[in-house]
Amino acid sequence: MSRRVAVVPAALLALAALALGGRPARAQDAGEVRSRCVETGGAPDRCTRAAVGARALMGEVGLASGLGSEVPGSPSPLGRKIGNRPRLSTSLRIAGSAASLPDVFHVGPGPATEARSFVLPAIHLGVAAGLLDGFSLLPTVGGFLSLDAFASLSFVMPPSGEGFHGSATGLSFGVRAGILRESFTLPGLAVSVSRRYAGDVRLGDAALGDPADLSVDPAVTSVRATVGKDLFGVGVLGGMGWDFHSADALIRMGTDGTAPIELSSPLEADRRVYFGGAALSFLLLQLSVEAGWAGGFERVPGTTGEAFDSARGSAFGSVAVRFTP
Repeated sequence: MSRRVAVVPAALLALAALALGGRPARAQDAGEVRSRCVETGGAPDRCTRAAVGARALMGEVGLASGLGSEVPGSPSPLGRKIGNRPRLSTSLRIAGSAASLPDVFHVGPGPATEARSFVLPAIHLGVAAGLLDGFSLLPTVGGFLSLDAFASLSFVMPPSGEGFHGSATGLSFGVRAGILRESFTLPGLAVSVSRRYAGDVRLGDAALGDPADLSVDPAVTSVRATVGKDLFGVGVLGGMGWDFHSADALIRMGTDGTAPIELSSPLEADRRVYFGGAALSFLLLQLSVEAGWAGGFERVPGTTGEAFDSARGSAFGSVAVRFTP
């Protein structure tokens, strides 16, 4: 038993080390990227929108690739099947978030008076495996240090009408450790760590004459805590987490008669995520819905008067079906 228990913290530490090790070196915040853009000859207003826009794009695509709970409708680890075999679960989730970006195509003097707002749809295909059952602290308190491993494939589809080129295909993987398994008297409680690679996404094309061209390849380290309980036949869950975003950002834009600017920089930011949902189970199938809110990012100096507010945050929701034989 002691060897199995030791696997849980070891797995969490290994994944955390991998996630942190994958962050870009010497990453900068949006304010530092703005300053570098101005130093290379860019207009301050346009450099502000480009830097804030790259960070917002990183955050919106990173959020759409992961959203709320790591395993839809499941507040605690799956556990093992009778016969000591891993319990497998597969899921399909259809999601969307209310995305917003600054108008990086605005070239007139002064701040942009409109933001670019749209729905960012995504599809997730997920798989999870219950590896350890954990052990009981008391006769009715079980599942302590139970363990799941999970992975998912995401397809984020930015609307081409907003100036995007193509979709982003991403991969995520992680582990989830149980604190409590749901019982007749107690809720299920778990924490998870995951790493997501959302895929490349591009807004605008300077070669086609767009005033700005932003490219990012978002990666996200996510920490989640979930709690849930079956109430009168309906499973409810809630949770919160922290998302640590990073990306290699490429900014291209014209400078009103001078040579075009091309700026490449590692970029990073973090924010909190809150979510809740409900689920109905039908033998081997479960249907679930979730909704949540991702907090905004820190405001950058020079955005006074801009219609886009980077601190506002984003709402999201999803519908999922999960099969657990």
